[in-house]
Amino acid sequence: MNTWGNGGIFEKALDFLVQERPDIACLQEVHDGHDPSFDLGFRGLDLLKANLDLPNYHYAPAFYEKRYYNQKIIQGTAIFSRWPIMNSKVTFINRAFEDFDGLEGPKDFFNLPRAIQEVKIQAEDKILNVFNTHGIWGEDGKDNPERLKFSQAVIDQVRGKDKIILSGDFNVNEGTRSISMIDEVLNNVFKEDKRKSSFNMKRKTDPGYGTAVVDFIFTSHDIKVLSHKMPQVDVTDHLPLIAELEI
Repeated sequence: MNTWGNGGIFEKALDFLVQERPDIACLQEVHDGHDPSFDLGFRGLDLLKANLDLPNYHYAPAFYEKRYYNQKIIQGTAIFSRWPIMNSKVTFINRAFEDFDGLEGPKDFFNLPRAIQEVKIQAEDKILNVFNTHGIWGEDGKDNPERLKFSQAVIDQVRGKDKIILSGDFNVNEGTRSISMIDEVLNNVFKEDKRKSSFNMKRKTDPGYGTAVVDFIFTSHDIKVLSHKMPQVDVTDHLPLIAELEI
C-alpha cells in the first residue's frame, strides 16, 4: 500500500491498516518526521509504529523532501511484521540516498533515489524473503532504460531464494517489458484480474491514471495464493492490495 504521506488523508490510510490487521504490511511513501506540528502523514512512521499491532518493522529511507515546513523530512518504504525480522538489506538502484540533495519540486521526481528493501522474516517455522519497493518515476508508465534496469535488479535480488513476497508501487504499467520480466520469474498475484487501474480516481485529476496499473504483489511459486483483492476504498491516491497466502 502506498500510504501517500503528503496527501492530507493519512489518517484514513492508518485506520484502514489498523482495521485490516495484516500479518505483514509493505508500505511506500512513508515519512519519518517527528515535529508534533506536522500533518499526520509527515509523522507517518511514528504513527504506524504506535498504532499497528505489528511489533517488528524495518524502515528504508529513500530521500529527503524539502517542499514542506522548511525542513528536510525523510520519505521511504517500510515493512511491518507480526513475526521477527531476522535481518535486512536496502539496495539502491539508480542513485544512493546521500547522492540526492532533496525533493523540492516536480523537476526533481526524475532523479529520486529508488531502492529495493529486503527483510528475512521468521514466520514460526518458515523463513520468508520479503521485498518492498517504490519504482522509477516518470511522466508515463512505459518502459525506459532505467525502469528495465530496475526490473533486472529486482530479478537479481530474488534469484536463488524461496518463500518470496515482493510488492510495491512499481511506477510502471502492467503489460510492459519491465513487469513481464518479473512475471517470468515470480507469480503475479493480480495478473488474471484485468485491472483497469490501481489508482484511486477520487484523488486524481489526470484521466491517464484511470488506465494505469502500477501496484503489484508477486510471490515465488512455493507460496499458495488463497485469496486476493484490491478494495475500492478512498484511503490514499492508490488502491491497497491484499493477499492471503499459504506458506
